Amino acid sequence: MANQELFLFYNVENFYPPNQESPGFHNWDDYKYNLKIRKMTNVFRFIEEDYGQLPSIIGLAEIGARLVLEDLIQEDSPISDYEIIYEQSNDSRGLSVALLFDKRKLTLEKHQTLQFQLDEKQAFNTRDILHAEFLYQGKKLHLFVVHLPSKRNQDAKKEQRDHIFEKLKETLQELFDKNESVILMGDFNENPDNEAMQELLYNNNGEKILDNPFEALFENHYFSAYHGKKGVCFDQITYTGQSLMSQFNIKMIEAKIYNSPRLRNKNNKNLKYPYRTYSGSRYMGGYSDHFPVMLKLKK
Repeated sequence: MANQELFLFYNVENFYPPNQESPGFHNWDDYKYNLKIRKMTNVFRFIEEDYGQLPSIIGLAEIGARLVLEDLIQEDSPISDYEIIYEQSNDSRGLSVALLFDKRKLTLEKHQTLQFQLDEKQAFNTRDILHAEFLYQGKKLHLFVVHLPSKRNQDAKKEQRDHIFEKLKETLQELFDKNESVILMGDFNENPDNEAMQELLYNNNGEKILDNPFEALFENHYFSAYHGKKGVCFDQITYTGQSLMSQFNIKMIEAKIYNSPRLRNKNNKNLKYPYRTYSGSRYMGGYSDHFPVMLKLKK
């Protein structure tokens, strides 16, 4: 569909190569890995069936090595001609964010990672933020992929997460000052109504620059993942609505949580939950413990 564009973010749940030490991941082997590669490439096929096109940008979280991305774009994959942007993070679980993009639609100008530490001595063992600068329709577009520290262990990493929010806000402010177009996607480990998430949307003058359509979805009980029995919407895509619409001739931007029945549990008790790869130490053979989230940009 030439009159719309899809941008997607997906936390793919502990996606390690089979030969890599996988913290907390039990009996991960070639069979399970190859099954997961097939399942993930099928997600892109499902999206193409449902929307008539593939996402031109795919942000990913919980990637254990570049090999995973290379296997996702192998010859028989629907995204075989996509390019990879990936840098290994200094994460305690060996996980990083990544970007795949359709090189027929976007040209990569440059990319960098944002790394974080509280002071000179204390570097975080966490995922870097990936910042890519593209040419899209001949104009500049900044794309950020984030996976902020988790809420595990009674939210022991809250200080780290708040620090990263602060630093990210400073980086965004520089782009707001230049009126650049920005898309920020990821697993923020906070819901859209969280104070730090809310503050991210505003510039230093208190003007709202970023739109977050996942706020309304969350209010209406649409969730991208479940912690226990509690629905959360940690996976979000925010964007500079005004500059995107004016610079790229976009009429409407719509957000979706892609919770297709094909990606959900099959047992009647938990039909609304994502069909995950592992539940604790028990292998389930599913896709991920998160649903993908998407933006539809209609021209």
